[in-house]
Amino acid sequence: MVCWVIFIDMKLIDTISNVVTEAKDAYELACDRGVPEKELDRLEKNYYESLKLLRIYENLGKRENKPID
Repeated sequence: MVCWVIFIDMKLIDTISNVVTEAKDAYELACDRGVPEKELDRLEKNYYESLKLLRIYENLGKRENKPID
């Protein structure tokens, strides 16, 4: 059972990391192409939201692994 949890955990972190990378790439590409400011704002928001999700998930993992005193 523990192996499945670790496997799912690793797949989820990998998926979130891919979302962050894709959001960053989309934002940088839009900056290079000179898209309208409204679109840039949307892409920037998506990028920061995906980073926020990654940080939240990483912090959850740290809390779960923290020994109880």
